[in-house]
Amino acid sequence: MNNKLNSIKNLIWAGAILICLLALFVALIIAAASPYKGPIERGGVQLNQRRESAAPEGETDDLTQENTALYALGESQDAGQGYIDSLTFLCDSSAIGLRDYAILSGGTATAQVWGSAAGNIPVRSFADCSIRYQPEGTDITPAEAAAKAQPAKLVMILGADGLDGMDEQTFVENYVGLIRSIQEASPNTQIIVCSISSVTAGYNGTDGVNANVIRSVQEWIQTVCVRTGAWYCDSGSAVNDGAGWLDSDYASANGKALNSAGLQKILEYLRTHAA
Repeated sequence: MNNKLNSIKNLIWAGAILICLLALFVALIIAAASPYKGPIERGGVQLNQRRESAAPEGETDDLTQENTALYALGESQDAGQGYIDSLTFLCDSSAIGLRDYAILSGGTATAQVWGSAAGNIPVRSFADCSIRYQPEGTDITPAEAAAKAQPAKLVMILGADGLDGMDEQTFVENYVGLIRSIQEASPNTQIIVCSISSVTAGYNGTDGVNANVIRSVQEWIQTVCVRTGAWYCDSGSAVNDGAGWLDSDYASANGKALNSAGLQKILEYLRTHAA
């Protein structure tokens, strides 16, 4: 009887060992057919997400570290006019009407808008550009203005000037350099980088900008936000039509800068996509 039980046990063990060897053989075949290609990295761009992983209130991210995610402002409740009044804007010619059309509190002398005297800030000039700092009536760099004002939130509407012959590397490096200088001067400032508005379908400026160029620039701006950890706000979409052109109802006579109606749409978008 014992001999019979031992024989059965031996058969079971032999069967189990055979099954294991067969599984190992199959695994080796699969491994040989699927060579190792290195670790799989997840993409760093995460759209339409609020920045839950941001540094706590009163603290800042380590500026020596590269960020890997895009923190995009999603839709929020209307933050109201008080929220708009709390913002500082750094603008190029596309949105300098926030100052020149007296749309914000303080009129054309508002301290909320940082822009050059001429209104334009070409991308290649970001490193040494100057803006009119209204509290003192002087022309200083954005970083110097940030050091003086320490704004709670700085909305940047830049990137539309000087796009002729522009490449991605030059654009990103200049924009990142500008943001880094402001972050170092005012570490507690929340920076919101806006997508830019397009140009109208009939635009014929000498810079050669069209809807396709603007689409590329929007991607470059997202890269800037990824590298700096700044908020990304797609406010440009509020004034562009379905084909990627600036809606003529929101365009100034030159077909590129925003008129007062277009700027009001931008402000409405900011109110409902608050940081």
